[in-house]
Formats: sequence, structure tokens, C-alpha cells
Amino acid sequence: MGIWRIYINDWKNIRQVPIVILLVGALTLLPSAYAWINIKAMWNPYSNTSGIKVAVANEDEGAEIRGKKINVGNEIVQNLKNNKKLGWIFVNRSIAEDGVEKGNYYAYLIIPRDFSKKLTSILEINPTKPQILFGVNEKINAVAPKIASSGASAVTAQISQAFVKTVGDAIFSGFYKAGIELEKALPSIHNMEDQIFTLEKALPQIEAMGKKAIELEGKLPEIREKGQKIIELEQRIPEINQAGSSILKVEANLPLIHEAGNKVLALQQKMADMNRINEIVTQIGEQLSEIEANINQTINRFGQAEAQVETSENQAQLTQLHEELVRIHNSIQQARGDLQQKVSVGEAIVNSSANFLKNDLPTIEGKIHKAADFVRTDLPTLEADIRNAAKLVRTRLPQLETAVHKAADFARNDLPGFEAQIRSTADKLRRLKGSVDVNDLIQFLKHDPQTESNFLSNPVLLKTKRIFPIPNYGSAMTPFYTMLALWVGATFLIASLRVDVEDNNHQFKSYQVYFGRLLTFLTIGILQAVVVSLGDLYIIHTYAVDKLWFVLFSVIIGIVFVIITFTLCSVFGTIGKGLAIILLVLQISSSGATFPVSTTSAFFQRIYPFMPFTYAVSLLRETVGGMVEEVVVRDVFYLLIFLAASLLLALVMKEPLSKRIQKTAELARSSKIIP
Repeated sequence: MGIWRIYINDWKNIRQVPIVILLVGALTLLPSAYAWINIKAMWNPYSNTSGIKVAVANEDEGAEIRGKKINVGNEIVQNLKNNKKLGWIFVNRSIAEDGVEKGNYYAYLIIPRDFSKKLTSILEINPTKPQILFGVNEKINAVAPKIASSGASAVTAQISQAFVKTVGDAIFSGFYKAGIELEKALPSIHNMEDQIFTLEKALPQIEAMGKKAIELEGKLPEIREKGQKIIELEQRIPEINQAGSSILKVEANLPLIHEAGNKVLALQQKMADMNRINEIVTQIGEQLSEIEANINQTINRFGQAEAQVETSENQAQLTQLHEELVRIHNSIQQARGDLQQKVSVGEAIVNSSANFLKNDLPTIEGKIHKAADFVRTDLPTLEADIRNAAKLVRTRLPQLETAVHKAADFARNDLPGFEAQIRSTADKLRRLKGSVDVNDLIQFLKHDPQTESNFLSNPVLLKTKRIFPIPNYGSAMTPFYTMLALWVGATFLIASLRVDVEDNNHQFKSYQVYFGRLLTFLTIGILQAVVVSLGDLYIIHTYAVDKLWFVLFSVIIGIVFVIITFTLCSVFGTIGKGLAIILLVLQISSSGATFPVSTTSAFFQRIYPFMPFTYAVSLLRETVGGMVEEVVVRDVFYLLIFLAASLLLALVMKEPLSKRIQKTAELARSSKIIP
């Protein structure tokens, strides 16, 4: 009853004093105004960044690529003119630098003279990255430099993307052409592979040929000597022609040879008659011997008849005749010997000649005809070949020797390495055929260049899934400013209204005073929460998924905050008011309401779990974005813990400390400064 009586008396007293009614009304509305003004002011700040002025100075002199002039700086300026995210102001370098220094611009972008030249240096062996000079005045505003920096980063990203796309177009167009050419050359490639494998199989033969080249090099002196003989043979062509003419003459005289041969054969047949002559001569010799004997006998008879003169004359004639016959006989004998010898020789010659005519002459005649045919038909060609061969010897043999020396040097020095390369290439081809399909490579190279370059310029597409989406920044900040307004409203209450009750008759107990006056504060606190939450929803139209729960949870938070601040002031007096303000300051940084708590210092991260703001702002965010039951239960549970802790503190500490706090308050009021 005591608690309820205190509560009724408070509202009777408020009704009786109009100025107090105005004060209570102001205390109810002021926190709402605080929340609404801040939320509306930050409703969608990132949509108004065009007011952030950034100076742009383009000094790019351009460059030339394969006869085509380009100026990337001009393209950047043209793109920025169509970019409304920031307030781009196009000036010269000196105005840009001076304007940023004096605060006329938040930042500047300066495109140097060599920007295009350095950008196109990618085609050179040692490319140089271009630079865009970015300056920002960070003392003007804390957030604007970050937005300007983000805009500058977006510009460089856009330039990089366009550059990558341009380079990608060139590269993939080259790939496409290479794919077409590779597809056309595929039969040749396969043929080359086959040739390499065939060459690998032929390496033993090539090695043998190398050895032969070395051997041939050793025989070059002999070849040179034989070549000289060919030249000498060319010089004897007139003699060869003369011999050929002789052969033709012999062939022309073959009928005469046949005729002579027939005579020799006829002579051979007459050799018997010649032998018979010999016999006749022998017979004549024998007859002459008989005649000589008869003459000798006659002479002897004449010798016996010496007396007769006539006989002497006859004897002398017979002697003379005998001598003549002896001489004739001797001549015949000699002639017969000579004739016999000559007949034997002649017979041997004739027989030999006859055998030649019968046996050898047909073969020789065939050879003569062949030789004559050769002279008539082949000898001119042979002479031409000899002359050509001689010419080759004179003109080409030195080149042949040089080639043979080179081949021999290659066989000695380069062939081993060549064989190793061929075997290595063949092994690589076999491995490549096992690991890479050329047809697949061709299909890859034939991909659409435009599609591939687009992919290269944007290799990763960020597919954003908005979980618990909130349409604007003001709605996202509503939980923070609403919660902050409720704490500020509770602080206004303890700063503007008394937390104690006048009890001169000591008719109320300590806990009755606490709870009786607390009900008055809670009533105003609930009104504050209802006004601020409904105003958020229906006056400034902040977004909330669960509107009813937004209002209810705002009321719960308002109750908790009022109990916390009221307890601090009720138990600790004026010091409690200071503690409420200190808690406000600490909680703004440690609750993660504006920036993630992970970005704050270690101190605030440590006190984060022990601050009411942590769970109050989380609870309101659930109603704005979409509620997760586990999170809601957790936040309500911790807020109730803070509520229970405050009530327990009041029940335990208020009565023991009340007299001391009262004395302290009276002492403070005696200073005539503290109310």
C-alpha cells in the first residue's frame, strides 16, 4: 500500500502544478526529438556524396601504340563527368593543390603527364606502373576523406578494369587467331610429330651416316685424285674419238677381213698340195741322186777309156754336168729344207688363222659391232658426261669437300647433342600427348575473345545475398539512436526529478520509497519509449520488419534503463547521476552500436559483454531487420539480469547508504551550487 500511495501522490502533485506537467511532457518528448533528428539527419548519407568536392587535374600527354594515339587521362575525365558519386571539379594542378590545402576541396586527383605512356609500357620488357596522385585534407571532416578515398579507389579500379579488358581483348583475340591457325596446322603438327618419332627411329641410321661422313672425309684426297683423273680423261677425249673412229673403220673393213679369211681357209685347204710339192721335190732329189750316181758311173767308165779323145770330152762334159747336177741337187735339197720349214710355218700360221677365223672372229666381230654401236650412239653422251663430270670436279668438288667437312664436323661435334635433343623432344611429345589433348587446347584457344576478356576484367562476380536487408542507413541506425534516446531520457529524469520522497513522519519504509517513486519514473519512461518508437515508425517512417515487437522491446528497454539510472541515483545520490553519464559514455563505444566492437580498443572489447547497450541495440536490431528467436531470448535474458541486478542493489544497499547519502546531499546543497 505504501508503494502505491507514493505513486498516486506523485501524479496528484504533478497535476496540481502546470509547470511540472510541462516538465514531464518535455521529459517525455525530448528523447524522441533527439532520436528523430539524428535518425533523419543520417537517413541516407551515402546518396548525397555528390556534395563532396574532389578536384581533378589532367596533365596526361597521351601515348602512341602501333601508330594509334591514345590519351587515358582524357578518357578518365570523360568518365568522371558522367560519375555523380562525388562532386568532381576539373581544374589545373595548382588550383587543385591550393584548393585542397585551403579546404575548398576535400581531395584532389592529379593525372601525371606520363600516365598513358607508363600504362602502355606493358608492351615493353620492363613495364612501369602508372600513378595517379591523390591528396586529401583530413582535418575538414572525419568521414569525407574516407568517402573521397573510396571514390579515388573506385576510379583506379575502373581504370584497371578497363585496361585489363583492353589487354584481355588483345590477348584473347590473339589466342583465338592462334587457335584457328593451330587448328589449320593440326595436320602439319601431327605430321611433325610423326616425323620427329620417325627421326628418332632413324637416329641409328643418322649416326651411321655421320660415321660414313667422317670416313668420306678421310677419303677426300682419294676422291680429289680420282677427280683429277676425270679431268685428265676429259683431256683425252680427242684420243677416245680417234679410237672410236678406228673402231668404225675396223667395222667398215670387216667384209675385207671376211674375204681374207675365206682366202686363208682356201689356203688351208691347199696346204696338202704344198705338202705334196715337198714330196715331189724329195722325189726329184732322189731322182737327181740316181742321175748323179749314173753320171758318176759313166764318168768312171770314161776314165777307164782314157785313150779316146772324144771320150775325154764326154767325160769332161759329164763331170761338168755332174757338178751342175750336184749343185742343183744341193740347191734343191736346200730349197726343200727351206720349203719344208716355210711350209710348216705357213701351215701353222694358216691353221692358226683358220682357227681364229672359225672360232674367235665371230666373237670379235660382235664386240666390234657393239663397240661401233657404242661409238655411234653412246660415246657422244659419254663425252658429255665426262665433260660434265670434269666440270663438276672443277666447280663442285670444292663445295662437296666443304659440305663433307661440315657433315663430318657435325657428326663429330653436334650430332650427339642433336640426337639427345631429338630423343628428349620425342619423350616430351609422348608425355604431352599423354597429358594434353591438342584438340582441347584448340577449343580453349577458340573461346570468344569478348567473353574471355570480360571474364578477365571481372573474374569474380560478387553475388550479394542480403540477409535481413535494411533499405537505408537511417533505419539501420534507428536501434542505436532509439536506445540512446531512452538512456538520455532516463538520465533527464534523474537529473530533473527527485528520486527521494519527503517523509518527515517516517511513515514509509526504504523499499517503499524506492519502488513508489520508481513507478512514477517508469510511467514516464514507458511514455518516452512509446513516443520514440511510434514516432520512429510513423513520423519519420523508419523501416522495421516487426513493428509491434519494436514498440514492445523499446518499452522493455526503457523500463530497464529507467531502473538502472534510478537505482544509481537512488542508492548513490548525486554520484549516481555521474555514474549514469559515465555509463552512457562507455556504452556508446563498447556496445558495437556504431562501429563493430572488434574495431575498438581492447578495453572496450573487454567491457562489451557487461554493458546494457550491447543487448538493447541487438534486441532492437532484431525487430528492424528480422528476428532470430535465439538472439531475442538471449538479449531479453541479459537485460532482465541488468534489471534484477539493479533491483537487488537497491534492496541491499539503499537502506544502509540512505542516511550517508542524505548527509552528503545536504552537504552538497549547502554549497548553494548543487540542487
